[in-house]
Amino acid sequence: MAAFEGIRPFSAVVQELVDYVSRPDFQFDKVSKVIEADPALAARIMRVANSAAYRIYEPCSSVSKAVVRIGATNVCELAMAMSAMTFFQDLGGVGQKIRDHSAGTAAVARELTFRLGRAAACPKVFLASLLHDIGKLLLIQTGDRAYAALAGENLAPNSVHLKEQAQWGYDHAILGGHVLLSWRLPEPIPQIVACHHQPKVAQRKSASVALSVDLLRVADHVDWLFEQQHDADSPHVQRLVQSPDGTRVGLSEATLMELWDDLRTVRREALSVFK
Repeated sequence: MAAFEGIRPFSAVVQELVDYVSRPDFQFDKVSKVIEADPALAARIMRVANSAAYRIYEPCSSVSKAVVRIGATNVCELAMAMSAMTFFQDLGGVGQKIRDHSAGTAAVARELTFRLGRAAACPKVFLASLLHDIGKLLLIQTGDRAYAALAGENLAPNSVHLKEQAQWGYDHAILGGHVLLSWRLPEPIPQIVACHHQPKVAQRKSASVALSVDLLRVADHVDWLFEQQHDADSPHVQRLVQSPDGTRVGLSEATLMELWDDLRTVRREALSVFK
């Protein structure tokens, strides 16, 4: 934990952006100029602004328009997440697999949240979903090939963390939440990440944290179903709908089947956006 807290995955531009947006008198034009100082970051922000996740039909043609579309605070948090996601070294392709799953889960989570009538929760759910497995990326930085092999397995959701707890006494969710907090990611993102394998703990927190954890867990499972090439009529889908998480977010089998193709589309696009 001490070693991971010493990691600072944010570039100078991202750190300047964080510091500037934290000021109450920040200006949108200045936010755009800071982002434009890092062409790679600007390109990623533009791809997100033009993705299906931000369902606006008119193409977004400039960074300034992207900042308005996504929101300055949301852009800042997104820049932090993308910087963190691309900071880590890979280990046998496992890192890329984790990043793909995280991007897919984030896209599915945002689309589900929006379509279930929870639009106000979209930014936090999207960001927390993008970062929910960052603890795994942190752990593979140790070079432990046994852990990389475990993280790279196609295990069902809510499986890997049990093996982590048995071996180390904590899991990637708890580690990720603590490190995100030390990196000054705004609450409730660290809480949501830390609790995403502990829904009972999440239910004792604020209503927004509890809802965000449920939505993240549903999206995490949907992304895994896509990875395993399950169709909407799979028995796994029915079990997900009937799960406590699915019940609490108001998900029905008919709704999920209706959204299945759209969720697959936004997921596919996210895998290219967050490369």
